[in-house]
Amino acid sequence: MGNWKGRIIGTIVGLFLLNIIGAIIGYAIGWFYFDKKRIMAERQSQAANAAFSFRSNTAQSQELIRLTFCLMGYVARGAGRINEAQIERAKMFMRTMQLDANTTHRAIEAFNYGKSEGFQLDSELFKLSAIGKENPVIISYVLEIVVQIALADNELSALEHQRLLEIATKLGISTTAMERLIRMRFAEMQFAKYSEQFRNAYQQGSYNQGNYQQNDYSSGNSGSYNRNSYQQQPRQDELKNAYDILGVSPDAPFDEIKRAHRKLMLKYHPDRLASQGLPPEMVRLYTQKAQDIQAAFDLIKKARGEN
Repeated sequence: MGNWKGRIIGTIVGLFLLNIIGAIIGYAIGWFYFDKKRIMAERQSQAANAAFSFRSNTAQSQELIRLTFCLMGYVARGAGRINEAQIERAKMFMRTMQLDANTTHRAIEAFNYGKSEGFQLDSELFKLSAIGKENPVIISYVLEIVVQIALADNELSALEHQRLLEIATKLGISTTAMERLIRMRFAEMQFAKYSEQFRNAYQQGSYNQGNYQQNDYSSGNSGSYNRNSYQQQPRQDELKNAYDILGVSPDAPFDEIKRAHRKLMLKYHPDRLASQGLPPEMVRLYTQKAQDIQAAFDLIKKARGEN
């Protein structure tokens, strides 16, 4: 009766004060102002519990990691052969995820299986889809990782591109959404030099996850980028990458850019990632992404003269 309480009371009051029309009005008021909110709150609670159950399920977490490395191998093989940049990127993933010896071994086996001629793509995607039914957002995070392996050498071959779109389509992701993800990831790679010092500051403990504030960035050998004292206007290609990272047009109003920035920072906040069921090993991969998003936003602010 708990989920019907508002409608029942509204109907009775409406019937008592007016008539059958009043009862209908009371029913509607009870639904929109009481029962609907309660039902939505219960569903959110159930979703959170499901995410927690997934996160604490080691076997399922291990399976998600395995599936991710399988797809990485499959896409990397689209370049014709696995190149050194892709191998190094796969190793970097393993280090960043802090995989133990057994999980590292399974990840290597999964990568090698994915690049083999006998790889059963449809079968593995079916398993990933089954996990995605409980936590749909996980699919997008896996795709982001797979895109990174394809772009590890700063190039995207026709077959790599084809395989990325094939995976997305079979997982129910539109071609437009996948193309946008590829574009955003490529922009992040080009923009990486402007957030290097930001990442260093994070690793040294001076980056505040609560408010995402940071005073200094670096552009490697090209000099320093400081959001408070950067003297030169950024190049157009730098700005284009920054806008692509946030997924907004260079012509977008600044309020829209701020909303995009807040939305992305929330999406990639470690607590949010964990609450959505992403295993801790995979959460670690997105630390750099949040920092790149912040660096891109600060560069746009500087170029626009915003505080």
